[in-house]
Amino acid sequence: MIIMTDKFLEFFGEAIRLKRMPRSGWVYSGIPLTDVESVADHSYMVSLIALILALQEKQKGKEIDVEKILIMSLIHDLSESVSQDIDRRVRKFAPKKYDDFKNELDRNAFKKVIEILPNELNELFVEYFEEFLQGESTEAIIVKEADRLETIIQLNSYVKQGNNADNFAEFFTNYTEEVDNYQINLVKKLTKKLLNEE
Repeated sequence: MIIMTDKFLEFFGEAIRLKRMPRSGWVYSGIPLTDVESVADHSYMVSLIALILALQEKQKGKEIDVEKILIMSLIHDLSESVSQDIDRRVRKFAPKKYDDFKNELDRNAFKKVIEILPNELNELFVEYFEEFLQGESTEAIIVKEADRLETIIQLNSYVKQGNNADNFAEFFTNYTEEVDNYQINLVKKLTKKLLNEE
């Protein structure tokens, strides 16, 4: 029992680093470090947004595994506790190599973080994380689009706080280009509203 307790504490010690891990895209955009959200801040909001989206979809009669969505959203950036947050805007410099590298990095870092958990938790987390990366299930789509929406909400918040919108031009361009590809109608509507397209 003591050994297992120590393992959980070790895992929590790894995960808690996310509370001190700044999201690099905001740093790159000139947000002072004192105001930059952490990866943990981001993951909490992604989980809350994903929960709301899931419950909205369920009300429409869709089969949704809310528990899976909450687990998936809480662990989707867990790998960054050891690999750090990488601004996806660097992808433009080597798209194919970046995609391969990022997938391998995320999988390996995630497995490293959770390897100390009991087998049943380890296997469940790996299954859900892989499903998230594949992005094909309804639950993965909800979490991925919640992930995007959270970033757009945070972007909007930084601009409203008086930060220069020009510093986020690439964010606005990227999200404007992809908004019509979103599959969750509510995400599409909210994104367009936040990007002032409606």
